[in-house]
Amino acid sequence: MLLKKVKRLNNLFIFVSVLLVIGTLGCPNNVSDRYNAGEVTIQFTYVPPYGSFEDLQGEVLNVVPRDYKVAVYIFVSGWWTKPTFANPLTIINTDGSWTCDITTGGMDQNATKIAAFLITNGYDPPLMDGKQILPSELYEKKVAHAEVERTAKFREIEFSGFKWKIKASDTKVGPGPNFFSDKEEDIWLDEAGQLHMKISQRDGEWYCTEVINENSLGYGKYIFKLSNRVDQIDKNVVLGLFTWDDSAPEYHYREIDIEFARWEKATNENAQYVIQPWDTPGNMIRFNMDLNNNNSTHFFIWQEDSIVFQSVYGHSESPTNDDYLIKSWIYKGDDIPPTGNENVRVNLWLSHGNPPSDGKDVEVIVKSFEFIPLTK
Repeated sequence: MLLKKVKRLNNLFIFVSVLLVIGTLGCPNNVSDRYNAGEVTIQFTYVPPYGSFEDLQGEVLNVVPRDYKVAVYIFVSGWWTKPTFANPLTIINTDGSWTCDITTGGMDQNATKIAAFLITNGYDPPLMDGKQILPSELYEKKVAHAEVERTAKFREIEFSGFKWKIKASDTKVGPGPNFFSDKEEDIWLDEAGQLHMKISQRDGEWYCTEVINENSLGYGKYIFKLSNRVDQIDKNVVLGLFTWDDSAPEYHYREIDIEFARWEKATNENAQYVIQPWDTPGNMIRFNMDLNNNNSTHFFIWQEDSIVFQSVYGHSESPTNDDYLIKSWIYKGDDIPPTGNENVRVNLWLSHGNPPSDGKDVEVIVKSFEFIPLTK
């Protein structure tokens, strides 16, 4: 009887040993092996639509989750760390999934780009506060990364044969900073097809306006015809006729400006031509404009080796004599930007967000915009 029991125990020991060997040969021998079967990947499983306040969701594959974190950034006129500076990293769950709150302030819901970087524990990624380009360090240190773009939703209008987006913001954004309105009572076309833009007060706040041409036009002649006394603009108000490219900080955003502003001092001259950066000697010329009626025309000719600015009385960009000329300037400096993804824009805004000095609404009328491409 004792001998039979010993044999049964020996057989059980052999059976368990065989199972352990099979398990050792047929399965990963540690946690890491379960995640190293393929390429390390980070991906989005849910990207909230533009304007949404929902959380961003994703997953990582082929890593041990506890050894990594996710650094998330969103682009709203610049790159921003999410969820916050105080909590810049997102923890990965044991199943590889992760969730990040990307709407923690400002106009986060209007982010047009989202980037996520898988990084190892112990690495502190750079904090982003609106800079235009993510640092190369992030791409060098990352284990994997994913980026996605979201299509922005704008109210649109057709003006002078072009489609224009209307900027809107319920929190203060640049320039200014200011609130921006896309409401029909603040920006509209009249029966003659003229564009009306306002600065108006609503619910105790001042709202500005801006339109953005959907096309990138490049080298050529940009002509703006105005139909009210922009020379009498309030000292705190700025009217800008300009080009801008969000993606080109290396070329100062390809910004070429015609601006009407006194910059909060009533005795200042009221107009200027600018090539950015404005504080480089020779990149700006200021002048005083004294109109004799509502009509004036302003243009710049953007070429590879020069930019020609001119302002004239009336609505002809080719005056018959010098009596019609208000100002002209030719820039041939070092900061002429090459063409890229720029858009022509018109904005009416408040310097430093200060309300009009007389407390009244402001209105500007743009009769037309015309673009004449350069011929080779």
